[in-house]
Amino acid sequence: MIMVENPIKLNIKRKSEQGFALIAVLLTIALLAAFIIEFHYESRIKLHLADNFNRSAQALNNADAGIAIAIAALRENDNILTNENTRSYFSGSQEISIEDGSCKISIAQESGKININALYTPDGKLNQSGVEQFLRLIDNINKQSGRDTSISYGIVPAIIDWVDSDDDVTMLSFVRGQSSGAENSYYQKLNEPYHCKNDSFEVLSELLLVKGMTNDIFYGCSGDENAGIKSIPGISQYLTVYGDGKININEASAMVIQSLSENMSLPLAQNIVEQRKNRRYLNIEQLKLVPGMTSEVYDEIFPVITVKTNDMYYIVTAKGVVEDFERVVKVVLRKNPSTSNVDVLMRFES
Repeated sequence: MIMVENPIKLNIKRKSEQGFALIAVLLTIALLAAFIIEFHYESRIKLHLADNFNRSAQALNNADAGIAIAIAALRENDNILTNENTRSYFSGSQEISIEDGSCKISIAQESGKININALYTPDGKLNQSGVEQFLRLIDNINKQSGRDTSISYGIVPAIIDWVDSDDDVTMLSFVRGQSSGAENSYYQKLNEPYHCKNDSFEVLSELLLVKGMTNDIFYGCSGDENAGIKSIPGISQYLTVYGDGKININEASAMVIQSLSENMSLPLAQNIVEQRKNRRYLNIEQLKLVPGMTSEVYDEIFPVITVKTNDMYYIVTAKGVVEDFERVVKVVLRKNPSTSNVDVLMRFES
C-alpha cells in the first residue's frame, strides 16, 4: 500500500525550509554589509592617514625650503642679521609663502655667546676668565629676575666636570656657596642613572642633563605682571657650544657684554649695543669711543673679545606649515667668511 504524505505537513515543511533559506540569505547579506562597511571605514582611515602623511611631508619640504633660503642668504651676505632689509626676514616672525603652505625662518649667530666648552681648555686647565664671566652672567640673570629662587653657582663646576676627561669632582675655591661639581658617582645614583659624559657638549640641550640645570633655568619662565613677578630669561640664549671662546661684540647681547667685566655696567653694555646699530665695530679700539667706556674696563675686556671670527656659526630654525600640519627643521651652520662657504654641521627634525 502506497503511503501519501499529508499535504498540510508537506506545506509546513516547505515553508520552514524557505524560512531557513531566507534567514540564511539575510544573515549572508548582513555579514556582507558589515564587511563592506568595515572595508569602507578602513579604506577611509587609510586614505586619511595617507593624506595626513602627504601634508606632513609637504610641511617638511617647506621647512627644508626655509633652510635653503637661509643658506643662500648667508652665502651671499656678510651680515644678514644687522641688515635692515634682511633682519626681519629671518626673525622667525615673518611668514614666507611656499606653494600650498608657508614657512618661518629664524637665525641666531653664535659668536656673541659664552662657549661652555671653553670653560675647560683642551690641555686640562681651568679657563679662569671664562668661568668668572659665566658666574657674572648668573649674577646678572638673578638680579634681573628678582626672585628668591635663583640660578646656583654650582651649575658652573658641574658643567666643567661634564666636559673634563677625569672623574674628579671640580671645586671652585674662589666661589662662595655651592662650588662643587658632579661626576659619575652623582649621576649613577639618580632614579634613572646615566653616565657623566667627560667630553665636549655637542649640542646645547645636553645642558639639561647636567646637575642643577632645569627647564626653567634653561628655557626661562614667564612672569605675572599683576602679581609683580618678573619673567626669567632662559640662560640658553646666552650660551653656545661653538666657536673659539672669544665674544664677538658685534653679535653679543647687552647681558653677555655686561658679563665681560665686574666693572661693566648695564648702561655701558647697552651703549655698546646701541653704537653698533649705526655702524658695526671694525676694530676693538673703536670701543674707546663708546660713551661711558673707561680705560679700566677696556683693558679688562680686550683679551676676551673680537669684532670678527674666523668661522661664523649659526643656528637656523625653519618651521614649515601646510594647513594644520607643522614640521620644524633646525640646522647648525658654519660659514667661512673668507670663502663664503656654508657647511651644515648638524640637522634635527621634529
